[in-house]
Amino acid sequence: MESFQTLDRGRCHVHVMAHPAFRTREVSLRFHLRMSRDRVTEVAMLPSVWLNGTRKLPSYRQIALATDDLYGTYVRSAIGKRGGYHILEIGANVPDVPGEENGPLLDRALDLALSLAFDHALGMGGFAPQAVEREKELHRRRIRAALDDKAAYALQRCHQIACQGTPAGLPRLGFQEDVDALLPDRLHDVYRQVLDEAEVHAYVVGPSRDTAGLADRVAEKLAAWLPHARTGHRSATVSDVVAAPATRAFEEITEQQDANQTQFDLAFASGIHLADPKYPALVMMNGVFGGFAHSKLFMHIRERKSLAYSVWSFVDAATGLLTVYAGISADKREEVRDILGAELEAIRRGEISPDEWQETRASLRNQYQQMMDQPAMLIAWHHHAVLAGSNLTLADMVEKVGEVRPEDAAEVALALRPVCLYVLEGRGGGGA
Repeated sequence: MESFQTLDRGRCHVHVMAHPAFRTREVSLRFHLRMSRDRVTEVAMLPSVWLNGTRKLPSYRQIALATDDLYGTYVRSAIGKRGGYHILEIGANVPDVPGEENGPLLDRALDLALSLAFDHALGMGGFAPQAVEREKELHRRRIRAALDDKAAYALQRCHQIACQGTPAGLPRLGFQEDVDALLPDRLHDVYRQVLDEAEVHAYVVGPSRDTAGLADRVAEKLAAWLPHARTGHRSATVSDVVAAPATRAFEEITEQQDANQTQFDLAFASGIHLADPKYPALVMMNGVFGGFAHSKLFMHIRERKSLAYSVWSFVDAATGLLTVYAGISADKREEVRDILGAELEAIRRGEISPDEWQETRASLRNQYQQMMDQPAMLIAWHHHAVLAGSNLTLADMVEKVGEVRPEDAAEVALALRPVCLYVLEGRGGGGA
């Protein structure tokens, strides 16, 4: 059963999990801060910029050589989004080397990860003018790639509309027009803002004989880079749960693009997020509704009626949105919508077969068990729980989905209210 030992120092927090079953050590530095329109694009670019070079290691090649000296330690960076928070990450996977002192090796890997996040100056490494221009072009391509993936784009647009007017409605990668106008000094200025404002969470998962001592060492290393953060305060948890339609109008929007099929995305507000006691019931209800290949939507819309190329549903734990997304032919739109509504009503009436219920429970347990076997997933879940103000662990979820009753799923289904239907039609009809 997973258990993190946490050490809080102002707005810096260290989480260590001793896990002897893992043969590597996973290191993750995570910075989270509220998204805002005026800097969303610059923040999204920073994790990639960090890997272009530091003051001490001014090129990607030198960073790669440094990882070679750490027995092939793998380093990565990523930009994530959870509700209205941007999550910037530097991660490292440190091998367990027989005959090598793993304490010093881990410390050296931590030092490298910290330098990738903190050791930057304007005009050097990733913030050199040529490096910024290269990164701008790469970021343009990332944004274009996100637009070209029609299923992902439609889902993003649906959630943007459902969350409009809030940080949660901003796109993870930002905006093309911001990239075009960006200068190195502006990018570095936003980088300094991130260091000044973000809450910092450092994670280490893997074999450890002294978790308390390791947590202290990591905290001291963080303090050396961010001494002023010791006196900072932990950020208040901000709810991004989408308001029910009683306080807003339902929106139905159709757009057209060059595409081979029509994307159908319908978002419901549940009012339930990760910290809510009803969250396990919402997850079970979603599994019966459209979360798995045995679900009602998959069986009735895709398998029996052949109305969709794919159809699924999922829960966003930050916003409380339950979203159904499907690839269909444009002329099947209303038929799909009718069946979707009928299956939701069936769950509300408690019409859940024993097989549907048991398969959903087994599928979710397997899903959570698999996540517990992956250090990166343990870290991601814990950090997302921190953002939600929750103490719920993956082990807790395994236990709690076993306690949910069909009538609990019916209750949360009754509370669902549609907030947005977004349809992206292929020009010329959007058929196959």
